[in-house]
Amino acid sequence: MKKIFGIVGWSGCGKTDLICRVIKYLKKQNFCVSSIKHSHHKFDIDKPGKDSFNHLSSGSNEVLIYNEKKWAMISSTQTAKISLNEVLKKFSNKTDLILVEGLKYSKIPKIEVVKSSQKRPLIMKNDSFIKAIVYDKKDEKLSNITLPTFKFTETEKISKFITNFKYE
Repeated sequence: MKKIFGIVGWSGCGKTDLICRVIKYLKKQNFCVSSIKHSHHKFDIDKPGKDSFNHLSSGSNEVLIYNEKKWAMISSTQTAKISLNEVLKKFSNKTDLILVEGLKYSKIPKIEVVKSSQKRPLIMKNDSFIKAIVYDKKDEKLSNITLPTFKFTETEKISKFITNFKYE
């Protein structure tokens, strides 16, 4: 099984910034990193008039757009919910690590990103899958935390924590 690790937090806390820095750092360390961005919103990545859109409109369950250098798969809207495990099977065997942005309540090891200006509760208080906290500024909310903590800018330390994490 591929190693998987999540980056979670409330909207606007800096998850995307952090995950992109971690990906760049790990790529320089010769890790093959893939990622998943969870969206709460309906999204379409294909446009009317494109051949792949027409394939889906005609009833194709999945369309793979491909050339010799790049590919993308688009699925039709599914009637049943798609599990994270089903999506994980889509990744290449070359992948060393899959980073997941979002999926707050998934049962994978995760880091919670906390932005001090947001007056939101800590997710980790009700989630044993959160294994560390990343913060922009330490405040009273973080004073009794027993999990490992990292400053938002400590990309190398955060990356090493993720890659060295021992799965239970």
